[in-house]
Amino acid sequence: MAPLRSGALITATFAADQGREVFVVPGSVFAQASEGTNAMLRDGARIVRDGADVLDDLNLGMGRVSSVQQAQMPLDDNERLLYMALRDEARHIDELAEEAGLGAGQAGALLLTMELKGLVRNHGAQFYVRR
Repeated sequence: MAPLRSGALITATFAADQGREVFVVPGSVFAQASEGTNAMLRDGARIVRDGADVLDDLNLGMGRVSSVQQAQMPLDDNERLLYMALRDEARHIDELAEEAGLGAGQAGALLLTMELKGLVRNHGAQFYVRR
């Protein structure tokens, strides 16, 4: 999130002026704190829904991971605990970490890894859901 006048917005504008890709996670249309990021989307910044969007746009990933490929990716014990705590509706990272018996930092790192594997989706504001 970035309001219309923020350092993050100035930095992103400089990056765009230099021909760099600018990625933006959209914010609520009702939040004043999201006016800047939403304006950048209107002006051509790339929308980011999850980690795969960034990898796809930069041609660094394999594209979307199929359910067959997901089933073949081994999960370590902590990833498995987190995955079992996930539901079809988004849950906050603190709830997931507590249910899995993990610290918030460890859960965050694992969820990022699982997001890049295509197993979970970040709904924003640290809410996650199964893919």
